[in-house]
Amino acid sequence: MDFFHLKYGLFSDEPDLLHNVPSLRKLKDRFPRYVKRAEKAQMLGREIAREIILPKVLELDSKCHEDPAYTDWELFNELNKRKALIGFVPEKMGGLGWSALDCIAFAEESLVACVGISAWYLFNFFGAACAFVEFRPEICFKILQDMANAQRQGKPLAFAWAITEPSAGTDAEDPIAMAKMKPSAYARKVSGGYTINGRKQFITNGDLAHYIVATICTDPNRPAVESMGTFFIPNTTKGFSVERIEHKCGHKVKHTAALVFDDVFVPDECVWEEPGRGMRHTREILSITRGFVGLLGLGNARGALERCVQFASQKKVNGHRLIDENWVQIAIADMLKDIMMVRAKCYDFAIALDRLHVFRILENLPVKVALKIIPEKVLMSKSLLSLLGRPWLSKAVSRIKHSLVPDETMEYFAGQGSALKVAGTDLAMNVASRVLDIVGIEGMAYRYGMEKIYRDAKVSQIYEGTNQANRIDLFLKEIGEVIGS
Repeated sequence: MDFFHLKYGLFSDEPDLLHNVPSLRKLKDRFPRYVKRAEKAQMLGREIAREIILPKVLELDSKCHEDPAYTDWELFNELNKRKALIGFVPEKMGGLGWSALDCIAFAEESLVACVGISAWYLFNFFGAACAFVEFRPEICFKILQDMANAQRQGKPLAFAWAITEPSAGTDAEDPIAMAKMKPSAYARKVSGGYTINGRKQFITNGDLAHYIVATICTDPNRPAVESMGTFFIPNTTKGFSVERIEHKCGHKVKHTAALVFDDVFVPDECVWEEPGRGMRHTREILSITRGFVGLLGLGNARGALERCVQFASQKKVNGHRLIDENWVQIAIADMLKDIMMVRAKCYDFAIALDRLHVFRILENLPVKVALKIIPEKVLMSKSLLSLLGRPWLSKAVSRIKHSLVPDETMEYFAGQGSALKVAGTDLAMNVASRVLDIVGIEGMAYRYGMEKIYRDAKVSQIYEGTNQANRIDLFLKEIGEVIGS
């Protein structure tokens, strides 16, 4: 069976954003470059998915099953050549200058091919987002410089965001749950900084990360929400180690590590959020990342359905194709309907990020002018970091950021992100299950990849806050204030 023989979905020859998201037609009338760039990003995503990711999907799933520490650096090099890891870095600094709309259009196609491989490199953005949501300019530009330089040199540069602890999973993401949380890691104030001891658990790319952004409590005698801070920790710091890399049911290519902090010293300048403000920082990051996990669910669902369509259009039953059965057509249409609804929300979320959240900062007139007139050599220089690190300038820029993206906006996006995360990942699980009902025992064979997608779908309902916790968060945002809860 020539499995991918239909020019459908991932194998379409032309961009179909305007077909899939009709509201973009109006935007294209007013902002043609904005939409055109997203279409270009979508086609780059398809190219990478078809030519680089798809041929590796089952091979890497098997290799990482045997050895969860396995990393395909050849695959990394191919992704790096196409700047897939630095899409959001400004063009003047060597990136692609993508908007949130571009990022989502690109990522959706990559995720259709394999959510495990895609999450392995796309979730690197989550660690970088830890800096961008706070927008201390010297930190942001240092990260942008480092990422651009690493891409030019063909070297990996990875970030990890460490929230979850052995004794506290989703609790560490929710202010109410944190009231009863028992932290597994603490940071103690010492001269010139903090000393951290304890563990973090289930950290994406924790073993590969060059830098770890960790949210850690500082006072065991106070509620965790009142003492959580955010700490920036290079992986070369004395006392930091990786305890193990987990064997998992799905997402095998994406490493998930247990981290140990043994008297790890973090200087004051690497404290990104002071104790007591760490939860606010966490919420601001989640207000972006939960929506992207919803997109992951959409990609997973599309991957399952598109493989099902390819299989059913070739499988013969009773003298005709399986896809010619009315019950199959009804089931596929039902799944298509749900995919269309979640996709609409994903792109609505992306456009809102560009208009209202941190992505708007790079579109702010002073920033756009600066990126246009400042020479690349200066943008990539240490002298720029020295200037941006001056307290008065850093605080001024941070104030501008918080005026552009106030706490009310962040909390609004946290609720919207929770809704999208639940909708997308529940969709992934439902579609992955239904397509197995359609293709039957033969279609469940490992070579078709549909049973792998089923395995991949489950974990997405659990991380970035369980779907139950996200439902509570959404309820409190939309209804809680009305009823006084």
